[in-house]
Amino acid sequence: MSEAVLRLKIVLVDTEPPIWRRVEVPAATTLRQLHAVIQAATGWDDNHLYQFHRGRDTLPARLPLDELTARGVKRFTYVYDMGDSWEHRIQIEKQLGADPGVSYPRFVDGAMRCPPEDVGGIPGFYGFLEAIADPHHPDHDDQLYWHGGPFDPDNLDLDRINKELNRIATRRQRVAEKRPRT
Repeated sequence: MSEAVLRLKIVLVDTEPPIWRRVEVPAATTLRQLHAVIQAATGWDDNHLYQFHRGRDTLPARLPLDELTARGVKRFTYVYDMGDSWEHRIQIEKQLGADPGVSYPRFVDGAMRCPPEDVGGIPGFYGFLEAIADPHHPDHDDQLYWHGGPFDPDNLDLDRINKELNRIATRRQRVAEKRPRT
């Protein structure tokens, strides 16, 4: 029997056009491990606190996704960086069998580049985009300097996403190989 895999759609709330990612992860992935996957898929650096919520309830980081699906949960929320408060809607789109030729987690699809960390949340992000798009904007040079160079909101940086997800998949495979077989 092949391992169960979940396809998740992760949408950064209040972005237009929407910033989103679709990933596939093993169903046994814990929320702590999912945090690492989201960080890799968004291009963020894991410099801040995070929480997962379902309604008003905070979900424990050790909770595996397959327990959520067993409870009938299809949607929950991930908040990263309590200062900037990047809120993400996560939808469990489907469960499927693992493809034996694929390493998980894996990136499936997405749109738009995620905001730089510490830009000031959604309002700061759109102010940043406005400033860097207009060479005559009073904050143009300062924002480019702060960011460390150009920022293309349309560029997902697929190379970085795939490199980071492959790193997680490789680590996961090494751990699995060290487990005693029963």
